[in-house]
This record gives sequence, structure tokens and C-alpha cells, in this order.
Amino acid sequence: MIRSIDDRDLYDRGHVVVKHIYDEDHAAIVWFGFTQGQMLKDHVTTSIAIIQVLRGRIHLNAANQQILTRGQMVKLPPNEHHAITALEESLVPLVLIPHPRYHSLANV
Repeated sequence: MIRSIDDRDLYDRGHVVVKHIYDEDHAAIVWFGFTQGQMLKDHVTTSIAIIQVLRGRIHLNAANQQILTRGQMVKLPPNEHHAITALEESLVPLVLIPHPRYHSLANV
């Protein structure tokens, strides 16, 4: 499947759009489509989180607060609290390594 950053189904004023692009034990890739002002509340993952901006501009509230714009990315270590607020319409892929499911399966 080919996806484009211009696909209108990636953005919805009523809620953040979440598209699971890849989902295996060793990694997960999720695209988040935000309209201006939408946010992901503070949360944490047990995986390494690589956050990239393909379109738009976001405020990343993590250990170091920063504004990320198109073409920029940041890697967060496991267990680091973070939140995202879209400053404009934004497409933000998230890569989780390994998939959080891997951790829970390893502990069974």
C-alpha cells in the first residue's frame, strides 16, 4: 500500500487519526495525523520511540521541550514521558523498537 502525506483521510478535525503502518514484534510504525491544536496527552512507552515530522509543526513535551518541524526527528529512550501538540496540520510517524508487545510477551 502506498501512502501520501497529502491523503485527506489522515486528518480529521474531530480526533487524531491513527494509522498502523507496520506491526511486528521487533518494531511498530504508526502514523498520527493531527489538525491544529490536537494533542496526545502525556504518556510513556517501554520501547525506544522515534518521532518524525513529515508534514507540519509540533510541540514535543518531553525531557527537553522542543518544536519539531517538517523533516526533523527525535529519538526518545524507553520510559520517557512525552506529549505532542500539533501547532498546525501535521503528519507524525512514530517508530517503536521493539514493539511494546514484545516486552509483555517476554515477561510472561
